[in-house]
Amino acid sequence: MKTLTKRSLVVIALIIFILSVILYLFSPDYYSYIYCNILFILYLFSSIFVIHHSLINKNYFNFHVLFLISFFFVNFIYPVFIYPVSPYYFPVYKYKFNPDIITKATALALLGAASYNLGVILLIRKRDFSNSAINTNFKTLQIILYSLLYISFITLLLFGGIGLIKGHFHSTAKVPPGLILIFQIILGLSIMIALYVKSYKGTTIDFINKFNKPLLPIIIMFFLMFLVAGDRGPIIQIVLISIVSFTLFIKPIRIKSFITIVLAGMLFLTIIAYARIQGGKDPSDPGISVSKGLKVFELNSFYDIGMDLIVNNRNLYTGYEYVNTHGFNYGMSMSFQLLAPFPFLPSLFSHLIYKSKPDDITSARILTRDSKASYGLGTNIIIDLYMGFGVIGVVFFMFLLGLIATTFQWRAHFSDNFSYKIAYVFLVSLAVYLPRSTVMDPLRPIIWAIILFKSIQGLRLLLLQLSRKNELS
Repeated sequence: MKTLTKRSLVVIALIIFILSVILYLFSPDYYSYIYCNILFILYLFSSIFVIHHSLINKNYFNFHVLFLISFFFVNFIYPVFIYPVSPYYFPVYKYKFNPDIITKATALALLGAASYNLGVILLIRKRDFSNSAINTNFKTLQIILYSLLYISFITLLLFGGIGLIKGHFHSTAKVPPGLILIFQIILGLSIMIALYVKSYKGTTIDFINKFNKPLLPIIIMFFLMFLVAGDRGPIIQIVLISIVSFTLFIKPIRIKSFITIVLAGMLFLTIIAYARIQGGKDPSDPGISVSKGLKVFELNSFYDIGMDLIVNNRNLYTGYEYVNTHGFNYGMSMSFQLLAPFPFLPSLFSHLIYKSKPDDITSARILTRDSKASYGLGTNIIIDLYMGFGVIGVVFFMFLLGLIATTFQWRAHFSDNFSYKIAYVFLVSLAVYLPRSTVMDPLRPIIWAIILFKSIQGLRLLLLQLSRKNELS
């Protein structure tokens, strides 16, 4: 593979894409174990192929690796390894779905992955590592960021109340989602810049000792509060932001360390999932959710550590069948995430156009409602696109995602424009979540993070100008 030319790489990716189209077109309208295995093998080969050629400085902690691993658990584990042996292994599969859809829907997932991989390969460039030089003084910017960080954290506590501190299961629900996102963005930017402006050498203890002191208390308190409350999303995103920033600015993560991090992360996700289930049984109980979850936590098989991802495979089947019955919605279910970066616009748009609330027209809510489930079932990136625009939508948007992710990755490493670094880091923070979500989900955090950074930069320049004027006068 190392000797392949750019043209050869594109040809191989194009052949895989064409094979995926053929496999989808000729996929049977019934469950076929052999056919699903063929789909799985082709996905495995194409993923390894893309991962190998998209590495920069042999760093495995990048968007493509995380996304493709998560995509594998969300779309291929169940039809190949679980359904033939124990179709109702996870309780969510007890909700009715048509097993005849499995093969066709899995072929659609492969087609989406092949489209994504083709987009990645088209923009693969020279792999020599050469990170951009630090040419900006971020001291004033950091002071502004830390001020905003502490203000937003205090505001978070005011909304969450004593329940957030004590780890009540539903305490984070009292905090406006926009406020949590703003806090995460400020914290993420603070961590990024703290790692960007300093060169850390030596042991892990040296790294912690030299890490920016104003950040540590906030990070520790943030982790503890959301961990004991059983809210995994914000924690996972900050962890991913921290690790990818570390690999981008300090040191790449090799394959052995990457495997350790992934397994530990999946185990953590499973524990939190148990905690949420246990804590949700008695929301009025003021006890710590995670401690309850640990009491009932058990691993019956390897698949349990991927539970949080595998359960979303069902959405692929039910969504496909939903389209067969109701047809495409032509972007209705995607409009909420597309307009999310603009405050109040999703609500206004959904009310005027669809006479509904924004959440009610998402694919996640549609599939939950259609299944008559007592809790949210989530969605699936492939079926969200398919429900909107069919196979063409899956191919186009997954191809576009591959192009964008690769552009952000390379420019984050080789461009002096810090906005690309922000875009890439925040994209990676959603890499694991994205296959079980929608392709538009990264829009809001990326756009808000860049706007906030540019605004603080503008404020920094204004303060410097005022300071110089005062010195001259």
